[in-house]
Amino acid sequence: MKKNILILFLAFYSALAFANLDWGGGQTNFSSESGLALDRDSGYAVLISVRAGQLIDFETFVADAPIDLVTPGAILTEGTSVNYVLAASREFYSGYLLNSAIPDLLLDEQQLLGIAPGEDLYVIVWDAHTFEDGLPTDNSYFTVLPLYLEGNSNSLQAQTSSGAVSFFSDLVYPDQLLESQGLQLLAHYAGFNTYSDFAAWAESSYAIADGAVDAVKYEDSNGNGRSNIEEYAFEAPLTMKRTYTVSSDAAGSADIPIPYQAELYVKLRANDPLLAYSLDISSDLKTWKSCALGFLDNQWSCADEAVEVTSSVYQGKGVWSIAVVNHQAPQSASFFRFSVLGNQI
Repeated sequence: MKKNILILFLAFYSALAFANLDWGGGQTNFSSESGLALDRDSGYAVLISVRAGQLIDFETFVADAPIDLVTPGAILTEGTSVNYVLAASREFYSGYLLNSAIPDLLLDEQQLLGIAPGEDLYVIVWDAHTFEDGLPTDNSYFTVLPLYLEGNSNSLQAQTSSGAVSFFSDLVYPDQLLESQGLQLLAHYAGFNTYSDFAAWAESSYAIADGAVDAVKYEDSNGNGRSNIEEYAFEAPLTMKRTYTVSSDAAGSADIPIPYQAELYVKLRANDPLLAYSLDISSDLKTWKSCALGFLDNQWSCADEAVEVTSSVYQGKGVWSIAVVNHQAPQSASFFRFSVLGNQI
């Protein structure tokens, strides 16, 4: 009799080790890019597990198709990293992603998906109002958070489990101390690679035949005063804002403006490695000092420490809007120009 009781106890204990997954947002309140709380129309959450490698960097990842990012059963791969989309939910109410009353991902469903035990779990929350045709684009907003059992971040990260039948569920959601989470722009998804070379842009914009691409690079096909390569490399013409300070003269009777500081605004293309940008500065239009502009880790910077890129805002489809300030001693007569591919623009 004692032996039978011991066997039953061990069977009961082993079942606890494997559980259905009841996932949600816990105490975290999710808001959209506009600052509004997500609801069933604007919120879309997916449960992700890491099968191999590590969590994919979804800011730079390009899926085979946009639908893969939000479809349960999809397998996402990048290098040696393999991530699974396990489940999806739109159960957002006043910003909260609710756990359902019935486990969202049952053990048999996990097994059908080929899930192995011990895969780390994450949730990706999307702003569905930034989708196009119901799918993410490079202008969509999202956030990624690790999941924990009962939201206890002091414990190990929540993982998948399989191999036993259980009536028990693991409640998994983000760190219970994380009370709010805004969404960020998905910087490089899909559309980042749109028109990532001049030929594709020119053929799409002006129906130029393959063999004629190089010949029309410096022509003005639409007659707007800007060459084709200029329109491709710079989505909009350069603009400048001048900031003046004033001081009183010796008698204190008048305000005298002192030389201004110029802030330049320009839109550059980050998705074509063949484009080499530089900012040229001159005080006499004869001698020019060049500063190479580079793009790394989603940020623009200048090789000259005196020139600062004060803001970098992603505009979609590989284009960034940046602001540049020259911190060198300001001069009343300063001239600026941008160059690309060694040609003055």
